[in-house]
Amino acid sequence: MIDDAYASFRGFLAPFRIRTALAGLLIMVNAGTAVLPAFLAKELTDKGVLAGDLTRVRALGAALLAAGLLAACAALGERWLVTRLAEDVTARLRCDLFAHLQRQSAAFFNGARSGAVVSRLHGDVQGVHDLIARTLRTAVSSLVMLASAGVALLVLDWRIALAAAALAPLVYALTARSGAVLRRIAHDQLDATADLDSLAAERLSAGGAETVRLFGAGPREAARFRHAALRSRDTMVRGTLLDARVGAALTAVTTSATAAVYVWAGTMVIGGGMTVGTMVAMASLLTILYGPITALPVCRLDLVRGMVSFDRVREIMRFAPSITDRPGARAVAGTTVSFTDVSFAYPARAAGVPASLAMPPKTLGPPGPSGPEGDYDRPRPVLEHITFTAEPGMSVGVVGSSGSGKSTLARLLNRSWEPTAGRVEIGETDVRELVLDGLQRHIGMVTQDPYLFHGSIRDNLRLARPDADDARLLAACATAQVLATIRRLPEGLDTVIGDRGVQLSGGERQRLAIARMLLREPEVVVLDEATSHLDNATEHALQEALRPFLRSRTCLIIAHRLSTVRHADLILVLADGKIAEQGTHTELARRAGPYRRLLDAQPPPLARPGEVSACS
Repeated sequence: MIDDAYASFRGFLAPFRIRTALAGLLIMVNAGTAVLPAFLAKELTDKGVLAGDLTRVRALGAALLAAGLLAACAALGERWLVTRLAEDVTARLRCDLFAHLQRQSAAFFNGARSGAVVSRLHGDVQGVHDLIARTLRTAVSSLVMLASAGVALLVLDWRIALAAAALAPLVYALTARSGAVLRRIAHDQLDATADLDSLAAERLSAGGAETVRLFGAGPREAARFRHAALRSRDTMVRGTLLDARVGAALTAVTTSATAAVYVWAGTMVIGGGMTVGTMVAMASLLTILYGPITALPVCRLDLVRGMVSFDRVREIMRFAPSITDRPGARAVAGTTVSFTDVSFAYPARAAGVPASLAMPPKTLGPPGPSGPEGDYDRPRPVLEHITFTAEPGMSVGVVGSSGSGKSTLARLLNRSWEPTAGRVEIGETDVRELVLDGLQRHIGMVTQDPYLFHGSIRDNLRLARPDADDARLLAACATAQVLATIRRLPEGLDTVIGDRGVQLSGGERQRLAIARMLLREPEVVVLDEATSHLDNATEHALQEALRPFLRSRTCLIIAHRLSTVRHADLILVLADGKIAEQGTHTELARRAGPYRRLLDAQPPPLARPGEVSACS
C-alpha cells in the first residue's frame, strides 16, 4: 500500500516538477558547500597559523567568510522555495479534496463522521505539507552532506573514512524494523485525532452543547472526551518513545565512534602521521557526517508518517461519488414531476463511505431527519411502488406519520438518493439522465431544519444568488415574511446569525430559508415541513405572499400539520412507505381512512374566510 502511495505521490508532484527540481538543486548546493569550511580550516591551520603566514590567514579567513555568505544565501533561497512549494502543493491537495468531498452524495455524509472528514482535510493534508517542507528537504540535504563529507574524508584519510562508513550497517539495523511499527502507530494517531475532532465538533456546536445541558449529560460527555483524549495521548506517546529509542541508540553509536576517531587522529598527529589542520578538518567533517547518519533514519520514520497521511487523503480521492452525471446527460427542460412505480431502500451506511471514515455500529445514535434509519450494515426499504404526477401550477401535499418516507420521496426528486426501482421524471425525462448541477438548480427545497452558515444574513441569502443587490434581498425577505425581523436587528442584513443560525428562532430560520429559495427562482419547489415552526396566522400570511411566485411552478408540500396542505390539488397519504390513499382534502376527509384519522387527531385550523392555498 505504501509503495503504491509513493508512486501516486510522485504523480501528484508532476505539475510541480520544475520547482521541485530547482528546490532540490538549491538544497544540494547548500548541503554540498557545507564541507568547504573544513578544507579552508585545514589550510588556515597548517599553512597559515602554524606556518606563521599572516597574509594567508587573512586570505583564508576571507574565504571562510565568503563560503559562509554563500551558504547563507543558498539556505535563504532554498527555504523560501521549499516553503512556497510545500504550501502550493498542500493548497492544491486541500482544494482538490474539498471539491471532491463536495461532489459526494448524501450516502457519504450520512455514514461518515464529520470530525474524521475535517481531520483528513486539515490534519492529514498538514502531514503532507510537513513531508515536503521538512522531511524531503532534510532527506535530500542529509544524503548530499553524507556523500560530500564522505568524499572529503576519503581525500583527507581513507582509513578513517572507511571506519566511519562501517557505521552504516549498524544504523540501518537499528532502524530497519521501526518502519512497520511506525505505520501502525501513525494510523492509530490519526484515527485517534479524528475521533477527538468528531467528539469536539458535535458536542461543542450550538445544538450539541444545548442538548448536553438539557439532559444533564455534561459529566458523561466529559468522561467520553477524556477517554478519547487519553487514547490520543497514548498513541502520541508511543510514537514519541519509538523516535526517542531510535534517536538515543543512534546518538550513543555516533558519539562512541566520534570519540574513537578523535583518539585515533590524535595518536596519528602525535606520531607525525597527520597534521593538526587535517585533524581539525576531520573533526569538522565527522560532525557533518554523523549529523546525516543520525537524521536519515528519523527522516525515514517521518517519511512513513507523511505517506500514511497522503494515503489517507488518497483513500478519499479514490472514493468515487455514488451519484454523478451519466454520459450524455441533458439539461433540465419542463416542470412536470412524475413518479412511476418508484421503490427505494436506503443502502447500508457503511457502503457509502470509506471504511476508515465510517461510524462504528455501536456509536450510531437515533437517525437524523434527512438520513436513513435502521440497521447499519443492511439496506432498509423505505418506499414501495409510488406513482403520481404533478403538473406545472399544481400543488401536491404529502402527509403521513413519522418514518413513512415523506422526506425521502422529496430527496429522490433532486437525486440526493436514487430510486431502487421505477422512474422519477421531470419534464418527461428521468432525473438520472439530467445534468446534476442543473437539476439541483431547477429545484428549490426548504427543509424543516434549514442549514444556515455562521455569517451574516446577507451572506446566507447570497448563497442562492451571489450577485443579488440589497433591494432584491429585501424583496425576497418581504415575501418570506421575515423583513420585519431583519429591520429590528441592529445591523440588519449584516447581522451575524451564528452557527446554524442559532441567533434566530426556528420560525425565523425557516422564513430566511424560504427567502433564500425565492432568490434562486427554481421551477420546482419542495417545502419539506418548511413552515412547521410558524403559527397559523404567520403561515397563512406566508402562503398568501408566496401564491404569485408559485402559481406557475410545480409545488410539493410535505407536512405533518394538515392545515398546511388542505388546499393542495392532490394529497398523498403515505403509510409504511406506500400511498395508502390520495385525493383532495374534501375527498379524503369524507372517507374513513388514514387521512381522516390524521385529521381527527389534530386540532382544527383557524377558520379564515376565502382562504386559498399558496400553491393553487
